[in-house]
Amino acid sequence: MTAGMTFLSGKLVGASGRGGHDAPPGEVTPFGVTPFGVTPFGVPPASEPNLKVRSRLKQKVAERRSSPLLRRRDGSVLSAFRKRHVEITVSSVCSSAPGSGPSSPNSSHGAHNGLAASVPNIHAEQLLPQPHALALDGAQLSLYTSPSLPNLSLGLQATVTVTSAHLPVYPEASLQLYSAPPLGVLALSHPALARTQSSPASVKPPVPEGPPKHLFTTGVVYDTFMLKHQCTCGNTTIHPEHAGRIQSIWSRLQETGLLGKCERIRGRKATLEEIQTVHSEHHTLLYGTSPLNRQKLDSKKLLGPITQKTYAVLPCGGIGVDSDTVWNELHSSSAVRTAVGCLLELTFKVAAGELKNGFAVIRPPGHHAEESTAMGFCFFNSVAISAKLLQQRLSLGRILIVDWDIHHGNGTQQAFYSDPHVLYISLHRYDDGNFFPGSGAPEEVGSGLGVGYNINIAWTGGVDPPIGDVEYLTAFRTVVMPIAKEFSPDLVLVSAGFDAVEGHLSPLGGYSVTAKCFGHLTKQLMMLAGGRVVLALEGGHDLTAICDASEACVSALLGLELEPLDPSLLQQKPNVNAVATLEKVIEIQSKHWGSVRRFAAAVGRSLLEAQRGEAEEAETVTAMALLSVGAEQAGGDPQPRLAEEPMEAEPTL
Repeated sequence: MTAGMTFLSGKLVGASGRGGHDAPPGEVTPFGVTPFGVTPFGVPPASEPNLKVRSRLKQKVAERRSSPLLRRRDGSVLSAFRKRHVEITVSSVCSSAPGSGPSSPNSSHGAHNGLAASVPNIHAEQLLPQPHALALDGAQLSLYTSPSLPNLSLGLQATVTVTSAHLPVYPEASLQLYSAPPLGVLALSHPALARTQSSPASVKPPVPEGPPKHLFTTGVVYDTFMLKHQCTCGNTTIHPEHAGRIQSIWSRLQETGLLGKCERIRGRKATLEEIQTVHSEHHTLLYGTSPLNRQKLDSKKLLGPITQKTYAVLPCGGIGVDSDTVWNELHSSSAVRTAVGCLLELTFKVAAGELKNGFAVIRPPGHHAEESTAMGFCFFNSVAISAKLLQQRLSLGRILIVDWDIHHGNGTQQAFYSDPHVLYISLHRYDDGNFFPGSGAPEEVGSGLGVGYNINIAWTGGVDPPIGDVEYLTAFRTVVMPIAKEFSPDLVLVSAGFDAVEGHLSPLGGYSVTAKCFGHLTKQLMMLAGGRVVLALEGGHDLTAICDASEACVSALLGLELEPLDPSLLQQKPNVNAVATLEKVIEIQSKHWGSVRRFAAAVGRSLLEAQRGEAEEAETVTAMALLSVGAEQAGGDPQPRLAEEPMEAEPTL
């Protein structure tokens, strides 16, 4: 205790003290050595000393001069005062250096918070925590201290005022008030502790060598920065694309225990240079900077269209780049860049072999974002940027992008329309161009060297009858997997929008694909590229549907047993609208991919019929191969066969 700590009315007082007690300069008291001109509590001498108390203190000091820190064995109290109300004001506790420990010569509280800090040659066993108490006619004032837990416990009710600026920096420190026993010294059992955490002699944990090693398992990435992208109106219930989407998916992965089986990857913000691999500089600066960091850019880049940034006023009162794509001037730029950066971190770890596969829980989506246009809740095309950087930095020769969001990924198609090294396959609702965004016709097959590397499975005919599991499984069996195997990719990226899952009504959905079906589709894609598959969340706004689908996909990535599909699906044939769509796609793409030609006549079959047909076809191929081998052997020169006959055995003697 230092100056400023007082007893009032015959109690401990401060510098102006009244009615206190003091000790001669240099006197050794039960509270330590008294400096010259300072009371045992470190305050100037009182103007009206209590002679009776001082005489008793001197008598006790004479008996205990050899070891002032030891408590009497009989447990009796050190001194007695008349019972009075206590009021304590603490304004300063310690002025030692932050790094000093109990054995430091500069410590102002030593082993007992200043009770014996200036006593020389104190043995180690004397530095153990000791309880001290003052009995006041039946009540007790208990001072319990410890080298590493400098607690101050007062047995009497008191009014305590603590100024945090004067407290020593100890995370363990606390100030506790409790009721002490009526008589005797409070004996607390406290084990001997090592040096304080701030001691210079504390052992530091070993520094890991090299970068952290990743488990060869499924990686997942998520960052709370992406939650800040929300409309300024504050009403998330009227905006389909909101922060609750990824929060719900992350919670589902935690509740089901799937998250514990995965490796969590730390996200980051994508750089402006990384974003410009797909988007124009103007678009990148427009949506990748906020008013706070825009000031750091070259003033020349801010001239022209950048300074004329305009927004649409939404019916809710917020702002957006169009009628449904909201924008938050302070937070959206960081959120959209974080979505890109999270997918980049995950994708590169899978491509490098550090992870088996991955699932990115990111928002806002990106597959609608074109080179210079933000639309459909999308600003930056995360999947396209990841594919571009994989080509540039890791020199991946063939990348497959599968987009099963119910809306066509017009931005991704634009980014790789003439690139023969990226195969883009999209399954989406088209309805002859009457469903958003209106692009993605089967005839859009690519341009230049990229002809044949853009495949649109454009469902048409509306939702009567609806498109469901049978139609998607048939599309994978007849188009997606045959062409993907023929392409033989080095890595598979999936724009995993789940708005085709049942529960999404038009215009945001309308189909009836089950969540578990997407798990089985993921399992099929894992047969490609050595299992290097990365799923990135795109659309999907029904929370139950997207959580169920995400759970099914992560389970598939982990190699867990999936919930089986309804057995009736095996005998169900795809609807007529789906058959017409697939036949048209096969007709167009068979010019570029020979693997789909043999499925032209089998599109209308049920899955069970298709399996039987494939088995019969395999048997036919095997039989024909055996016949051809037999014909070659029969038409060959028989002389070598005679030479291979065993020699006649010699007669035994």
